[in-house]
Amino acid sequence: MARVVILGGGFGGLSAATQLRGLLDRTDEVVLVARDDAFAMGWTKLWDLTGIRSLAEGSRSLRTLADRGVRFVQAEVTAIDPQACAADTAAGRFEADALLVALGAGDHPDHVSQLDGQCAHNLYSFQALHGMKAALERLTAGRLLLGVMGQPIKCPPAPFEAALALDEHFRARGLREHVELEVATPSPGALPVAGPQASRMIADALAERGIGLRTEHRLEQVDTAARSARFDTGEVVEFSQLFAIPANVPPPVVAASGLAGAGGWIEPDPTTLRTAYERVYAVGDCTTVPTATAALPKAGVFADAEARVAARNIAADLGYGQPAAFDGHGHCFLEFPGRKVARVGGDFFAQPEPAVSLDAPSAEAFEAKLAFERERLTAWFGG
Repeated sequence: MARVVILGGGFGGLSAATQLRGLLDRTDEVVLVARDDAFAMGWTKLWDLTGIRSLAEGSRSLRTLADRGVRFVQAEVTAIDPQACAADTAAGRFEADALLVALGAGDHPDHVSQLDGQCAHNLYSFQALHGMKAALERLTAGRLLLGVMGQPIKCPPAPFEAALALDEHFRARGLREHVELEVATPSPGALPVAGPQASRMIADALAERGIGLRTEHRLEQVDTAARSARFDTGEVVEFSQLFAIPANVPPPVVAASGLAGAGGWIEPDPTTLRTAYERVYAVGDCTTVPTATAALPKAGVFADAEARVAARNIAADLGYGQPAAFDGHGHCFLEFPGRKVARVGGDFFAQPEPAVSLDAPSAEAFEAKLAFERERLTAWFGG
């Protein structure tokens, strides 16, 4: 009997667990270790915030993985021993015949420490959702600033989707003419990873709705007492409410392991997702995977695709089936007002630059986004 241990309960971990359960013999054990016992896709937070749909509707309990033949252990991972193909956790040590690391990315602690949860919030935090909803209820006039505090960040389109959703929210309340919306990003364009066409589409959509856009402006320091934000350009902007996006950092347990590269991220083989250690793989936001011009975006769709490949390669290592290769293809759903979505995607491994295309926003693509969520949740947790 073989045992595969998966560290992390996000897109990558859940996708790999499901794939492996179908590829391995029923006597083999698939163990998933995660700190949290619930999963929801990131956009469900924004939908809850702006009244599109409740967070509960898109949330699932990892405890139901047992019904799918996956052993779930809720525990903090405290150390990774890639040489021994093992991990130490708050629930004890787990030795494995194969190990998959899918622990995601954390928020920069110095950035988070500047956010008080009263007038300055972490837009990407599920724990901050209640405070943000209360802040929106109080806000009837003033400036709502959305500011990116550094790079990289997960789901690069999300700050702009949030601005557009908030515009729709305030219009529905009849307050839009009293509330100023502005987005600030360190990037030279709205979405450079998706190419100039996508950046122009986003910039045009923001301008059409009177939403300000500051490019090449990194939010450097927040003064919650003065309700002001200072950028690396030296400019200071006052706000009524701030929805900030902290930069991502590798989880400390990853950075401290023998798996980490110079920047603290794991650097697996881009096509197989193998690390330098035998039968140890890594996928998703805890990794950095180079492309011709930058790195693969940190997004759930890529973690899902990578995990499917890693699962097949782990199975092949254990004597089941043929290995697979990740081809760098992926897409993101870029949401626009009116329940419309533009699909941005293509071949991110193409040379000399990623071959990415952008579809016009449509109601059909919004339905495709819903189908993507529904299909994944059903595959991972059952109907």
